[in-house]
Amino acid sequence: MANDAIAAVATPAGRGGVAVIRLSGPDLRPILRALCAIEPAPRRAVLAGFLGASGKTIDRGLVLFFPAPHSYTGEDVVELQGHGGPVVVQLLLERCVELGARIAEPGEFSKRAFLNDKMDLAQAEAVADLINATTAEAARCAIRSLDGDFSARIGALVASLTELRVLLEATLDFPEEEIDFIERYGLKQKLGDLSASLRAVFAASRQGSLLREGIHVVLAGHPNVGKSSLLNRLAGADRAIVTDIPGTTRDAIREAVSLRGVPLHIVDTAGLREAQDPVEKIGIERSHEAISKADLVLWIADAARPETHDVDMALLAIR
Repeated sequence: MANDAIAAVATPAGRGGVAVIRLSGPDLRPILRALCAIEPAPRRAVLAGFLGASGKTIDRGLVLFFPAPHSYTGEDVVELQGHGGPVVVQLLLERCVELGARIAEPGEFSKRAFLNDKMDLAQAEAVADLINATTAEAARCAIRSLDGDFSARIGALVASLTELRVLLEATLDFPEEEIDFIERYGLKQKLGDLSASLRAVFAASRQGSLLREGIHVVLAGHPNVGKSSLLNRLAGADRAIVTDIPGTTRDAIREAVSLRGVPLHIVDTAGLREAQDPVEKIGIERSHEAISKADLVLWIADAARPETHDVDMALLAIR
């Protein structure tokens, strides 16, 4: 357990009706007495004044006290819920530092929860995934991990693997007993089941990675074949300029959309052709760069315009 107190603003920056400052540490009662002049009951919201060093009130709000070990971090935790003005929040945070707390590092509350066995590593990572989720499906996946679903699956795999090891070692260590533990306990079947479970976990992990990071999709093709129109349709807004003039798109245009819960990072690129304009040439170079980094390249072509040789050469360059 850490031997110092930390403090941080738990709500987004900017103005709002309410701002929350959270503290965690081994013993926060002295800080509470100096800050609020009260001894709050555990896990009960109490209205109190937040006092400055002079004894004058900085703000008024709710105080919640969660004594160790029954808290998020496993230490004493205090939440100060005051008004959401940036100046008031800064004054209150500075007062917490005056009373002995220090500003928390990014993710330090979850780090302390992990170090104090309040959550495992998969759950700690799920906290960040839930905060950064860009789709509802990504949020649902993160909350399942936070609830311990992924950890339970890993625990079951470890238990199965340990059982297999015990049976195998028993067969090797006691040959004189003439007991074939491998056959008696269906070791081959258990190994097959374990292999299938591992593949399922790997598949779930890949799905989680897709939901977390998304898929980088590049729209590529010759000029004026509808790449920008497709981007606008997928985005549901006029993100790219659409004209009948070839070479309108000079620079890559990026848009984030969601398709069945999967985040897509779509890039509309300059049309690929032999260009004379120096600005368009730069755009085409950036198109090739975007293509080289893409997870998926969608080649857009005009069905009414045959482009056999040029298309073959362009696709060959992409590969």
